[in-house]
Amino acid sequence: AATNLSVIRDGRTLLTDANLHIASGELHALLGPNGAGKSTLLRVLAGEWSAASGSVQLAGQALSEWTSQAQAQRRAVLPQHDQLNFGFTVIEVVTLGRLAARQRSHRHEQDLLAEVMAATDITALAARRYPTLSGGERRRAQLARVLAQVWDADQPLLLLDEPTHSLDPAHQHRVMTLLRTLAARGFGIVVSLHELNLAAAYAGHISLLRAGRILATGETAAVLNETNLRATYGDGLHFTAVMDEGRQQWLSHTA
Repeated sequence: AATNLSVIRDGRTLLTDANLHIASGELHALLGPNGAGKSTLLRVLAGEWSAASGSVQLAGQALSEWTSQAQAQRRAVLPQHDQLNFGFTVIEVVTLGRLAARQRSHRHEQDLLAEVMAATDITALAARRYPTLSGGERRRAQLARVLAQVWDADQPLLLLDEPTHSLDPAHQHRVMTLLRTLAARGFGIVVSLHELNLAAAYAGHISLLRAGRILATGETAAVLNETNLRATYGDGLHFTAVMDEGRQQWLSHTA
């Protein structure tokens, strides 16, 4: 839960009076243009950045009262960019996610790694050296690492900054389907996206951000309308809702 968060970095206000509550079993998408404050909000929720005002709680307890180890066993974070360039194999990268987890039996650990790699479609890449991967393959390997961290945790929280970045359309849908499945298992998930229709198709809740403010938040069907979308992305764009095989999709076009 985030309450009245404001963030100031290098003299610039990046977030103003942001309020957000994520429940277990909820897939919540953050949408907005570049610089809207999506990554800033995720960084504060993760404890990476401090807020100028406001508070963050995890499971009803102030984030500052959690040890780093306890946080890592309950929530995992996928940043927008990764800086890993060492010659680790993919399986070694994914295994890094288990460093902070409560270790179980060897069989449990091996089965868990196999599950997350299959879920992110990187099983065939296990022996590949990480620097040789494509951008999309790296993204999936990093997602697998993050999932491995909390795959067997109690009511885990995922904070994912553009997990579909660099992915082809098939893998974008595969990842979003996976996240929706995990939410049904009790995961709380916050995900920043630029793909409006992915959010519309998979997220149960959405927050729209612009210029560091949350303009609208709530259930997807209530938040996604032309008025809110134009306020978020600018009056120069028009949005039209269409139905495709029972799913609402949004088409954007200039005036």
